[in-house]
Amino acid sequence: MALDLTASVDATRADAAGRFGFWISVVTAVVTIATFALAMTALPDDVPYPFTSQVIIDQWPGDYLWMYPAMILMVLFVAWLAAIHETTPPARRTYSLLALSVGVIAAAVLLIAYYIQVTVMQPSIEKGQLDGWAMLTMYNPNGVFIALEELGYLLMSLAFLCLAAVFVGASRLERRIRWLFIGSFALSIGAFVVVFAVRGIDRGAVFEIIVISIVWLTLIVGGILTALVFRRALPREVV
Repeated sequence: MALDLTASVDATRADAAGRFGFWISVVTAVVTIATFALAMTALPDDVPYPFTSQVIIDQWPGDYLWMYPAMILMVLFVAWLAAIHETTPPARRTYSLLALSVGVIAAAVLLIAYYIQVTVMQPSIEKGQLDGWAMLTMYNPNGVFIALEELGYLLMSLAFLCLAAVFVGASRLERRIRWLFIGSFALSIGAFVVVFAVRGIDRGAVFEIIVISIVWLTLIVGGILTALVFRRALPREVV
């Protein structure tokens, strides 16, 4: 009787984790699309030093709107990784745990970067308090914000690589997910190497734009594909 009860509890837990994984995968893909669309409207990287041009004020707050869903996306990203980890077979849980651990660091870095921009830099524009603005503003292609974004999205790419070791099933869907994550990491590292070779340490915002695009596209496609994995593992009436 105890064994039957344990099996029932385990099955219920697995169904709950799978259902959560399905919906968090879908929501992650949707929020990524919304964030990407808003980010496309942000000001191009052409504001001269000391990055206090009138055009910045004219386009405020539009250039910051995409950061709000981006912060939500970072929380969703961690939840998505947690859902994958929870449903990963024991033999592969080391890789899913590593992905989750790296993902938490990446999300923390990016949350700090975005939160500073929307809560510190925006009021600075509004009040004209621009002391120390140049180093922290997102308009500085060699500033702190761009550096944090590069670090955060590179770590997200590393988390994808760790996830690739989780999806080792023989199904076509799992193979697609595995190669998507491996390809995303390879493209991110390859882009860094190429941009560094061409521009040296003065990368500007070139690599930042490339790596963000790669990671967001991976989240969109990966979110959809992992939603299918979770959905197929559930009884039809559970979702």
